[in-house]
Amino acid sequence: MRGKGYPVLARRMAMFIVVFILSAWASEGLAYTLLDGNFELKGFIRNITSVRTEEPNGGLGGDQFKKYDVELTRTSLQVESSYTFNRVVRAYGRWRGSYDGVFDLKDSQTFPQEVVDQNKVENEIRELYVDVRKGPLFLRLGKQQIVWGESDGLRLADIINPLDLRSHYLLESWEAIRIGLPAIRSIYTVNPKLDLELVWVPVSFEPTKWAGQGMYWEIPGLGTGGVPEEKVPTSLRNGSVGGKIRSIIGSGLEVSVYDYYHRDEIPHFKLTPAGLLLAHPYMNSIGGTFNTNVEALKTIFRGEAVYNIGEAQLDFTKPDFISKKNTIALMLGADRPTYLPINSESSLLSFQVFYKKVLDTDPLTRTFGDPNNTVPEETVLTGFFNTSYPHAIPNGILTPSLFVAFDVVGAWWVQPKVSLKYGDSWTVGLAYNGFTGKNNTRGFFNPVNDRDEVYVDIKYSFQ
Repeated sequence: MRGKGYPVLARRMAMFIVVFILSAWASEGLAYTLLDGNFELKGFIRNITSVRTEEPNGGLGGDQFKKYDVELTRTSLQVESSYTFNRVVRAYGRWRGSYDGVFDLKDSQTFPQEVVDQNKVENEIRELYVDVRKGPLFLRLGKQQIVWGESDGLRLADIINPLDLRSHYLLESWEAIRIGLPAIRSIYTVNPKLDLELVWVPVSFEPTKWAGQGMYWEIPGLGTGGVPEEKVPTSLRNGSVGGKIRSIIGSGLEVSVYDYYHRDEIPHFKLTPAGLLLAHPYMNSIGGTFNTNVEALKTIFRGEAVYNIGEAQLDFTKPDFISKKNTIALMLGADRPTYLPINSESSLLSFQVFYKKVLDTDPLTRTFGDPNNTVPEETVLTGFFNTSYPHAIPNGILTPSLFVAFDVVGAWWVQPKVSLKYGDSWTVGLAYNGFTGKNNTRGFFNPVNDRDEVYVDIKYSFQ
């Protein structure tokens, strides 16, 4: 029988979650610390349910979901724990299990069985590592997320961990969709204002995960059921390595420079004797970041710059369809708490400018997925606003927000959202994601230009 084991597992998981919610309701702020505080257990239960709000109108995928169809209803349980052995050694683990009911709501023929097997139920150790801290030396060994960079919404320097875009595309927080990698991370503190960092991902490569065939966020050709991925053998020769120097200059200017040699997590079409494959060629990323608080302006300014050596681009005139080009990318951002007439409390305004350019271009190379190869550069502007009302609801904080991203070629992403934090544990969010584009593959928003949605996000945290 097709997928016969999943309904049983899903029912058991649902029963467990119901029991957990009931117990959590009876004991607000549930958290566990044992062994004289050395052992800590925390986590959350979350359900996010999304509904498509427009009919398919010529985008690149998701046509099997019609207007008002539920395209995501995922219930997750995440548990994280840490144990401090002594002043030197600490262990940490984070596990997440989830069940997406959309695979039962849709007809069984909508998705290939392999897609169901890989996406309906999640049972994953997301991080598992040991920290060793001895004097000025810090080591983290094991499966982990490594965060570099200063940007929000789009990534430049945050390049070590790939992303899982299968269930909700780019619309989740980075922390929720980064894929943990087995790695060795060391930081040596030379003095309070200078750190030296080394990262080695020695034997494994994980690409970005894309929605599989039939799923709502499918990009045709990518993911399970699309073009096969080129196999990357597990060996020391296929690892990634890099380093970063971080320094604080003067009274608060934090700067860093880094160099990271790695495979591109974004796939590129490659023609091989075995046929068309999705390849992940190596490239070298050299860059820097800064962050400073200008007290006179009550504003935090931040930025990133990166020079990518040998980033793959699509070129059908090459024997393997790949042309290596150097690229540059920049981000400048500013964040300012501001008092606005709509609220006596402080509001947050945040703006960013992203720019990326492919150098040494030629008419035969297709950049940024642009089928017409008209603009070998990309500029994206983002803005974010939120303001909190801590007295609107007893024991609750109501926070409306608005995020907007605009690609100057004519593509938009708009997300208005209202969040309610009730007590110490409950959070409820209602949001809309709207996209516009030009019905082509360029950039991040055009491929999903007709996949507007509204979703409800309910979360109970015990911590």
